[in-house]
Amino acid sequence: MTMQLNKNKGILLALLMFPVWSFAQQTSTNSSLSYFSNPLFNILFILIIALLVIIIVMGKALKSVVESDYIANKLKKKREEQSKNSGTKIASILILLFAASQLKAGNAGSANDWMVGGLDMPTFYLMLCIIAFEVSIIAVIYYITITIINDGKPEKVKATKVKSKTILERINASVAVEKEKDIMLEHDYDGIRELDNDLPPWWRYGFYVTIVAGVIYMINFHVVKTGDLQDEEYDKSVAQAKLEVEAYMKTAASNVDETSVKQMEGTDVEKGKEVFIANCAACHGKEGQGTVGPNLTDPYWLHGGSLADVFKSIKYGWVDKGMKSWKEDLSPVQIAQVSSFIKTLSGSNPSGAKAPQGDLYTEKDTIATDSISSITDSLKIAKDSIK
Repeated sequence: MTMQLNKNKGILLALLMFPVWSFAQQTSTNSSLSYFSNPLFNILFILIIALLVIIIVMGKALKSVVESDYIANKLKKKREEQSKNSGTKIASILILLFAASQLKAGNAGSANDWMVGGLDMPTFYLMLCIIAFEVSIIAVIYYITITIINDGKPEKVKATKVKSKTILERINASVAVEKEKDIMLEHDYDGIRELDNDLPPWWRYGFYVTIVAGVIYMINFHVVKTGDLQDEEYDKSVAQAKLEVEAYMKTAASNVDETSVKQMEGTDVEKGKEVFIANCAACHGKEGQGTVGPNLTDPYWLHGGSLADVFKSIKYGWVDKGMKSWKEDLSPVQIAQVSSFIKTLSGSNPSGAKAPQGDLYTEKDTIATDSISSITDSLKIAKDSIK
């Protein structure tokens, strides 16, 4: 019986290792692709390994049940009959697995047309067949174990109804209090005795899962290298963040208006000069000296001389004085560039400059106005606080 079980286990392991061998062949022919980069494959692979662990554990339990002579003699004839058909069944399974792998190889050129969750269809259904095969083995082992136990019991014991264990009792598998004397060790520490309890199943199976996860992690990140380690993932995240910041700054720059405009420099001023010469020189001159429109180089302004005032004048225009609105022709960034260029013309004193128009403007006026506004706001807050 023991030799037969070991033989069956060897055949089962050979069957389960067949997809791993097929995966290795696939990897050797196309090293740029890896199944372990596919989440669906990892889930199915972990499920296959977990079911294999359950089969091994249940097989050991079945082995301990059938070791008795009574059970061995009773099942001898059944075992001989099953052994005759096992070869045919195993051969059929091998043929199916081989055919699935050949189907996969035949469809390699059109893998994109047969995908399930990013996994090629032959591999997906092959793994489903393996999982179904393992589940059927578990069901058969469970049925055989229960049948053997019921058949091997005396009539009196069979008539006794056994209390079923709860899920908590099954995952802990602790020894009953009345049976602790059977596993009592001789260690005695101040009257405290030690029990030779096994590790609970939940702990052992959890440990097996961590081993499987560790193997998958090692293959994914260190062997096949389909995943990024922490340093590489960090560098990619930083690079992506920089791209997002640049995209945001471009969007923010296009949303500039008279309340948020700032003085530009360098290439932005040069671009503003080009736009000014192309659109504004007809009325203000190429150097801002003024022709039909006012002189832009002196400190006198008709509608305010701050950067925000210039931006506002260009954007909305002064139709009653012959200046059109440019907000439909120029983008907010272009208006900001032209405004910044105009501010650089202050004090340039070009030849043929037009006589000053409007009121004298200095930067101090803006500072004083801002200070008065701040004082007014402070007084208002204080007044509200007193109320």
